[in-house]
Amino acid sequence: MDALRAIYTRESTKDFSVQQIDDRVLQTIVNCGMSAPVGMRRYDTLHLTVIQNKELLDEITEVADMRTAERPHAPLYKAPTIILVSSKFEREDHIEYANVACVIENMTIAATALGLGSVYLWSVIRVLKANPSLLNKLELPQGFVPVSILALGYPPQPIAEKDAPRHTIKANIIR
Repeated sequence: MDALRAIYTRESTKDFSVQQIDDRVLQTIVNCGMSAPVGMRRYDTLHLTVIQNKELLDEITEVADMRTAERPHAPLYKAPTIILVSSKFEREDHIEYANVACVIENMTIAATALGLGSVYLWSVIRVLKANPSLLNKLELPQGFVPVSILALGYPPQPIAEKDAPRHTIKANIIR
C-alpha cells in the first residue's frame, strides 16, 4: 500500500486477533518509528519498549482495569503487541510529547501499510506511572518516563482501504 493510501486508510483498531506479528514486520514498524521527525534530532531522549509477553500484557490490562460494558477489552483491546514510547524530559517546552507523537504516527502508518491494525493509547500511561512494581517490569532506562503506547495486531477483518480523508478539519489558506 502506498503512503497516501495508508494515511487515508489508518483507523483506530479496538479489537485484535490473537495472531502475533511476524518479527520482520515488527522490525519494519519499529524502524519506521525510528525514522520519525524528532525536534533537534534528540533521538537519544526516546526509548521504545516492545511488549509481546502475554502475562505482562494481561497484568497491564488487569491493573488498568478500565473495562466497561461498552469497552469489554479495554485498555489494550487484546492487542498481542504493544510498543511503549518513553522519553527523557529535559526541556521546559515539553517537546518530548510532540516527538513521541511523531514516532507513534509513523508506526501507525507503517502498520496500516503492512495490513495491521493499531490504536494510540494514552490513558494507560497514568496507570503505569502510578504502579511502581509494574513500571519496574518494563525495564526502562534510567531517567525515561512512559509517554504513550501503540497497540498493534491483526484486526479480525481487514481494514477497508480508503483513497480520501474520512474526516474534515476546517482549514484556511493565507496567500
